[in-house]
Amino acid sequence: MDNLKFDKLRFWSILILILIGIALCIELGMIFYKTNFLSFYEPSFCTVSELIDCDGVARTPYSVSMGVPNALWGLILYVVMLMLLFVDRIQAKFKNTIFDVFKNPRSYIATLGVISFAISMVLAFISIFEIKKICALCFCTYFVNFLIALIAKNKGFFVYDIETTIKDFISGAKQYFALFIIVLVGFVSTLVYLDRTLIFSPKLKRERTQKEFFTAKYNKYAVKGNILGDKDAKVIINVYSDYNCPFCRVVNIMLHKAAKQRKILVNEINYPLDTTCNKKIVHTLGGHESSCIYSKYALAAQKQGYFWGVANILFDKHPQNFDIFVDEIKKAKLDIDIEQLRKDALSKEIDDIIQKEIDIVTKRQINGTPAIEINGVIHIGAMPYDELLKEIDLAQKRAMNK
Repeated sequence: MDNLKFDKLRFWSILILILIGIALCIELGMIFYKTNFLSFYEPSFCTVSELIDCDGVARTPYSVSMGVPNALWGLILYVVMLMLLFVDRIQAKFKNTIFDVFKNPRSYIATLGVISFAISMVLAFISIFEIKKICALCFCTYFVNFLIALIAKNKGFFVYDIETTIKDFISGAKQYFALFIIVLVGFVSTLVYLDRTLIFSPKLKRERTQKEFFTAKYNKYAVKGNILGDKDAKVIINVYSDYNCPFCRVVNIMLHKAAKQRKILVNEINYPLDTTCNKKIVHTLGGHESSCIYSKYALAAQKQGYFWGVANILFDKHPQNFDIFVDEIKKAKLDIDIEQLRKDALSKEIDDIIQKEIDIVTKRQINGTPAIEINGVIHIGAMPYDELLKEIDLAQKRAMNK
């Protein structure tokens, strides 16, 4: 019980620093909220340059740890420290309770201070060398953590405080083992839930969701036949694509996933950015030299009932020659007559279909890919997946009302 009492100077110094830390965390929490939840907001007073940019730091994934904003972690830290600072008064009021396990609060505060400062140094390193932006308020909390640890510490270089904290923690956990397990399970479960749902950071959630589509090596939602979705769906989606367009591939995977989560019917309309077949554009875009022949093979595969099977091969693999293309068809176990596929791809019938689709795109005044048309409403570019689902749901509601 030697460390239970704080001398007045230490007590008031630590109390003032804790209150400063709480104020800083509240302000950081407000900055985090407006930068992650509001579309329009006034820049914070601590956003003064490209380098000193609190708003910029708050917008990054590093502002959240295990699904919880770092500002909230800091607030929790200072509240716990505040409780430990007044634990002697709490113990006097609530005798023979769980609060009796806090035998050396000064050591606990010192330990929390040094641990939080160590974590602060990691965040400072990330801020300077990874984000290349500095949050001035964050650095103030780092300084506060260091001062709290320095003022609260006992003898030695925090070794005594850390050892005392660990021993008391183990002793308290044994004494209230059942409660400890319940609290631990609840705490871990909450963190897992927050990390998966990211309810505190919708922007990070959107980035994580988008990452699935941008980094996917193949389309795990792929279908093989001619129909993607439900042929009786009230929501019809026309996607205007080029098989060599990287964002078209992203949209393709999104729509495959959406077709498993919503009642939609997806149609692909070819708009190859390749002058070999598309005379509506001035020149072939770099990397799109094979777009026309890709479109022809996809439409030829449709005659054999494997449009989406071949379309996904073209999006994912970009075969450099016909032999590689045939190998990919075999790997995908598509029961396609290869010779007939080649014959159909080079036919006037398929070329006429492509020209008709190019004309459709031109009439809709779409100049690039991808574009997504949901029940007549056109969206240019690859929208985030959650927005795609919202647009589908709105289209579904409108269709039901009609």
